[in-house]
Amino acid sequence: MFQFESPGMQRLLKDARPDRFEDLIALVSLYRPGPMELIPSFCARKHGKEEIAYPDPRVEPILKETYGIMVYQEQVMQMAQIVGGYSLGGADLLRRAMGKKKPEEMVKHRGIFREGAAKNGVDEARADAIFDLMEKFAGYGFNKSHAAAYALVAYQTAWLKQHYPAEFMAATLSSDMDKTEAVVDFLDDARSRGITVLPPCVNHSIHHFAATSPRHIRYGLGAIKGVGEPVAAAIAGERERGGPYRDLYDFCQRVDLSKINRRVLEALVGSGALDALGPNRASLLAALPDALKAAEQRSRDGAAGQVDLFGVGGMVAAPAPKVQSLPDLPLLDRLKAEMATLGWYVSGHPVEATAPWLSGIVSCRLGEVAGRVPRERRGRAGELQLTVAGMVGPMRKRGENVAFVQFQDASGRMEAAFYTEAYAEFGGLLRTGEILVLEGSAAWDEFSGGPQLRVRRALTLEAACQQHARALLLEVDSPGVDFAAQLKRVLTPFRGGAVRLQLRVRKEGATIDLELGSGWRLRGDPALPELLRNLPGVTSAELRFGREGVAESVAA
Repeated sequence: MFQFESPGMQRLLKDARPDRFEDLIALVSLYRPGPMELIPSFCARKHGKEEIAYPDPRVEPILKETYGIMVYQEQVMQMAQIVGGYSLGGADLLRRAMGKKKPEEMVKHRGIFREGAAKNGVDEARADAIFDLMEKFAGYGFNKSHAAAYALVAYQTAWLKQHYPAEFMAATLSSDMDKTEAVVDFLDDARSRGITVLPPCVNHSIHHFAATSPRHIRYGLGAIKGVGEPVAAAIAGERERGGPYRDLYDFCQRVDLSKINRRVLEALVGSGALDALGPNRASLLAALPDALKAAEQRSRDGAAGQVDLFGVGGMVAAPAPKVQSLPDLPLLDRLKAEMATLGWYVSGHPVEATAPWLSGIVSCRLGEVAGRVPRERRGRAGELQLTVAGMVGPMRKRGENVAFVQFQDASGRMEAAFYTEAYAEFGGLLRTGEILVLEGSAAWDEFSGGPQLRVRRALTLEAACQQHARALLLEVDSPGVDFAAQLKRVLTPFRGGAVRLQLRVRKEGATIDLELGSGWRLRGDPALPELLRNLPGVTSAELRFGREGVAESVAA
């Protein structure tokens, strides 16, 4: 929102609770260096917690709207006119002199003000006190007409955001679509308001973000890295003329290849914008060379005036090639491409993709923390002990021993604070893209306007798995005679931990549950279930985790 989007301004709005347009004008003027010191008094006077006082009874009409506080340059000028007998032109010269703080001019104007005040029945001491007050406020007073224009635009954007949220957010996203960090922030804001952001698609997207319903926004092609406005316009324009693209070959033959090269096509595939044109992204990438070759050949034939014999008269046309179905790319590879082209993840999130067992360890997902931390309580009484997991994002340092780090998962983001001891011990783990398990206390942070975790301990995925894993459950159907030897070979490198090994064996219609002795206690390792799953006869491998005394089973 224009002017009112910063955390500090949001706090001010909550404290002031504006109920008229004049309040917005005043808040725009007060939230600047200098006047900010007046904000507590302004809010207290507005809500009857502080007495409203006027320097002179005659100036009440001009200071009433700001509760007796001089906020605007125009108020200083009117004070000079009413109390000091200035003309408005002379008052403007006084305002300029006060702003420049030239001593010789101030001495001259103080004398003029005293003389005019005396004619209005104000003694010299009181006139000097009023002049000093005016001089103080004139140094940082804002132009009211300027502030009124700002406040009007702020009110309009707030109204649009409230009543047309999808349209407003689509326009906001489009205005900064070349700034990935801003786009990610706006996407978070949109999702927090229940708006679904649909992924880019060559059969639906245009250059900009667009609202497709009151609760849906379609991602703009122009926000894909490597895809500029000419490319987006060419894709959308051809789609409007010839209808939706049928497949990758149809797409490559219809779009202008002078604007779309292989690098652009790879960016479109990586972002998911071509998902509708093939079985999956691996298949699309594999078919790109042939699709481009076919499109270029068709373009050359057309330029040379050649006609395909199979397309003449009533003869049957040559069948169009099809994208061959291949196994899709691994999820982490798809996510990596989405981050590179979009700046955010569409298909999932590495936190969940890398460690599906994390739900057995964490208290909740990052996006759920805000709903758990009390906002009305302050200090240590409002803290909540949590274990969460997230990917390391942007970090800001305060001095050499304190860091504030943004962590994210598929549900949202949260700031974590690493103070002196925690930073000294775990600061080396804070590498962008690293997934960490964090333990600490979360409380509402007024500065950021959201929850903040004060980190007590940080663990890598491997360390978290080793610490929290309690048991490994292995289900086996009809094991062969050499199964025990194969199992021993896989498990031997992981022996020496605290994880109990439990077997459920099915054979010839019978089932037996076994727990191996303490000599087969294992180290918790994220790779272990997958290794065991590859053994003949193994149908399931699960790690069980214990958190705060509660054991939970999570399929690996």
